[in-house]
Amino acid sequence: MSSLMTFTQREPLTEHEALDYVQSLGYHSLAFDDSHDVDEELHWHEFNSVAIVVSGSGSFADETGAVTQVQPGCMVTADAGWLHRTLAGTQTRVVLGSNMPFNEWSHPINKPPVA
Repeated sequence: MSSLMTFTQREPLTEHEALDYVQSLGYHSLAFDDSHDVDEELHWHEFNSVAIVVSGSGSFADETGAVTQVQPGCMVTADAGWLHRTLAGTQTRVVLGSNMPFNEWSHPINKPPVA
């Protein structure tokens, strides 16, 4: 199960600017630190999302193993079902927008690939 993902590099935004941008899309927003010492397992989410890196750096891989480096100003827009994993060494501050309220997400948030 994989879906569409779009990656863009834009001018870096402050956390406040990124939160305002996500809210302008009609998405629910939150900011969090994304820190990984080991590679995540490949997974997907049940919601459409936009993630904006406001500080730090790191990388993620898609289901084919293609690696994308991230830094401030990177934006990932993804449909629900997009398979990905954050890789070890990632230390970022991220603003995340979701088309579902956070309290409606089912758990675990990271869903395993469907065989």
